Amino acid sequence: MNHIPDEKQMEELLERVAPETTGRLEKRLDFAPWTARAVNRRRYIGISTLAVLMVALIFAATPQGSAFAQEVLLFFTRTESDSFYSPVSDLTFEETTPFHEECGISIHPLCSVEQVRRKVDFEVKELSILPDGMYFEGATGGPDFIELAYLHEDADRLGGELSVGVEATGRPSDVGTGIAAKSAPIERVQIGDLPGEYYTGGLFQDEYGNVTWQPDEPIATLRWEDNGSTYTLIYFFTRYPLGKEDLVRLAESMTLEPVAK
Repeated sequence: MNHIPDEKQMEELLERVAPETTGRLEKRLDFAPWTARAVNRRRYIGISTLAVLMVALIFAATPQGSAFAQEVLLFFTRTESDSFYSPVSDLTFEETTPFHEECGISIHPLCSVEQVRRKVDFEVKELSILPDGMYFEGATGGPDFIELAYLHEDADRLGGELSVGVEATGRPSDVGTGIAAKSAPIERVQIGDLPGEYYTGGLFQDEYGNVTWQPDEPIATLRWEDNGSTYTLIYFFTRYPLGKEDLVRLAESMTLEPVAK
């Protein structure tokens, strides 16, 4: 059984982080104290994979968001600036996760990969290898977007977490839009015989709607297309960093074959 931090341990964890989280997002996380994202919810949105996806959702769901996208690369679209304003979204996790009744919401996914595959009309591969100490937590999403969540077995759940988002190529969802900051150091990579793009850092929004690019945050993002599906692999790391080559190897392991859990 995983250790659940008590109040004192939670406060000690909070002292290590700085950026503020959005007030509305905090309220949505109040019912999920078991996750590292909830432990840090009062100050730090940036450590979670979910935060990256939610920022993309904000851009895609607002008129302001469409104005940010200017330079289109292979798989990412850059914003016009590294800092700007975008209204804080009022959408709940249930509203952004249509499969929540069976598969749970993004901060607590419950379904197997086989279950979510049966719910969508695009191909969903999963990782056949994982970094040491990581395990598959669950999958959820909706008809246009699936998220596969992986966590580290450390009791405090701050060692690392990984997400693979999947959507139909040419039919971008509200969540997996592939938006990146103007200054994001996007690199071309090769994933087997498939091209991909990779960068580190993240865009974060405060409670007032101010969005800023933070290049030194420990978040790595890899995006590519395969057989009609677009994959976005996001890895948050502090204690267990993985390099570009490591994430490419993970991406190359994606499979439709059954994977032992």
